[in-house]
Amino acid sequence: MLPAPYRCEQARLAGAVIVQEPADQFYGERTYRARDPEGHVWTFAETVRHVPRDDAERLSGCRIEGWHRE
Repeated sequence: MLPAPYRCEQARLAGAVIVQEPADQFYGERTYRARDPEGHVWTFAETVRHVPRDDAERLSGCRIEGWHRE
């Protein structure tokens, strides 16, 4: 699979408007959002690191139940 920044640039060249540039999220994913020529907004993500639930809770300031990454 190609890295998110590369796929983002491919989408831009194909006519999508990038509404959120690729960025790493506290929960361990790199995400970006693109609007296609028909107006649909798509969110794309790739996992870039494992984040334990206690770290995600500390970083988000929220209690998380059902953390799927453990």
